[in-house]
Amino acid sequence: MAKTIAPKFAALTFLRRLRRNVKGNTLVIVAFAIMPLLAMVGSGLDMSRAYVARDRLQQACDAGSLAARRLLAGPTLTSDVETEARNYFNFNFPSGAFDTTPFTPVVTVPAVGTVRITATTAIPTTVMKIFGFNTLPLSITCAATQDFVGTDVVLVLDMSGSMNCPTSRPNDACGEIEQSGSKMQALRDASESLYDTLESAQNQLHNNNLRLRYGFVPYNATVNVGRLVYAKDASYIRNSAPYQTRARTGGPVYSSLNWCNAYDGSYSSYWGVCSNYWTYQQATLNTATFKTGASVPTPGGSPSTSTSKWAGCIEERQTNNTTIDGGSLTTAPSDAWDLDINRLPNSDASRWAPWWPETEFDPDRRAIYTDPKYCASEASRLKEYYGDKAGFMKYLNDLQPLGGTYHDIGMIWGARFISSDGIFASATPETNNQSDPDNPRKLRGFSVRKFMIFMTDGDLSPYLDVYTTYGAEERDKRVLGTTTGNTTQLAAAQLSRHLQRFRMACNAARAQGIQLYVIAFSTTLTNDMRDCATQPSMASGITTSAALIQKFKEIGTKVGSLRVSQ
Repeated sequence: MAKTIAPKFAALTFLRRLRRNVKGNTLVIVAFAIMPLLAMVGSGLDMSRAYVARDRLQQACDAGSLAARRLLAGPTLTSDVETEARNYFNFNFPSGAFDTTPFTPVVTVPAVGTVRITATTAIPTTVMKIFGFNTLPLSITCAATQDFVGTDVVLVLDMSGSMNCPTSRPNDACGEIEQSGSKMQALRDASESLYDTLESAQNQLHNNNLRLRYGFVPYNATVNVGRLVYAKDASYIRNSAPYQTRARTGGPVYSSLNWCNAYDGSYSSYWGVCSNYWTYQQATLNTATFKTGASVPTPGGSPSTSTSKWAGCIEERQTNNTTIDGGSLTTAPSDAWDLDINRLPNSDASRWAPWWPETEFDPDRRAIYTDPKYCASEASRLKEYYGDKAGFMKYLNDLQPLGGTYHDIGMIWGARFISSDGIFASATPETNNQSDPDNPRKLRGFSVRKFMIFMTDGDLSPYLDVYTTYGAEERDKRVLGTTTGNTTQLAAAQLSRHLQRFRMACNAARAQGIQLYVIAFSTTLTNDMRDCATQPSMASGITTSAALIQKFKEIGTKVGSLRVSQ
């Protein structure tokens, strides 16, 4: 008879056998684990797909907002802006992409200058449907705001006589007559292309209560800025200054008739003496009336009734003729006030003197050093030529190339015109945080970008025996100082010092945060010119008129790129 086991002992026996035999445990574990594993893998797959879709959705949103912001010109959303936003959005994320549910991106202008896009949709799941999750929501938002920047552009233009020549005659001196196909005409055409390229940016800035302004500094061996400085503050122009001039003397001297005639004296053949003749020397002349622009009797003029009137060119203020010796120093010494872009005048040494060629005489030739017509064309301070292309072109058409080439004086005054400090500071702020006394439009809270285009068609060529913005160097020695030697040696020393001054002026300009382009047109792009630019890529050697036009277009594109931030 079989032995009967009690039920409770039978259960215990089964459990003991089950504990000892693990063959069936894996099936039980898998059975219990398969559902959470399926949920984990399925959610990973569906979530990864959703992340990819959302990333593409965000990219489409960004593209749409950026495109719309570039088109936005006012404080409210227009149909054109909205259409632009949706076109870019839909191009980057077509309807139904990733099987998303239909949706329409919402475009708004929540604040002046800002475009915002929001979009909400859903993407269907695959594995997660088993667990009751049929879709995953997707929601994005983006905004683009115009980083509005007021823009100032100063064109520093070499107006030496060689600009009258065509590019096929780069080193000729064509005098006062502009030749067919001249470099001057190429400059006008290139400047017009610059205006056209920047016109769209100018319009956008103007519509947002900002501005794009142009200034001009034509230079040769002089620079014509005096009347602009006088208008800013009459005390910045000296009331008296030294000139290499001449005067009548009363005392008779024994001389020959030829000598007396040469000095325009009165000769007594009986006594063999000459009286009332010209003597040549440096003398301090009163400029208080001359600087106002009034016609005044010319000191040393002949006949005695001759008069002269200030054309506006200036003599530069105190410089340093010791440390600036043609060496490697590229930062101007503190006492070279002519190279100090921002120093305000407070003494005669720091003021500018009127350029007065009618009274500057060369005693060797017994004639004026320089014809008054060689005063450079008058510079023009920063001005908004909004809707005034005709005025912009008129200025360029009226420029007259004459004389030599002093790169340093052009660079100095280009920087002064655009510097945020110095004599024109109130009109050239770093940010438009104050009213501009020269422009009644209120411009507040926006930064200002500053650009200079420096264009020359020749090498720097200082003179010893010509009256320039630094006087008559052979006698005034404002640049040469005590340097001695023959004419060739003095000329070489003078050139070396002016080149050093040019390097210092370039450094001073860049220190003002000016983005500096340098163009050598129909001439060699020297190392000094290349190093003057903010970056090597911003210095160019141009040989043809067509290439100059293209270069100005290229610069205009870079200057006019309105920055959009998100």
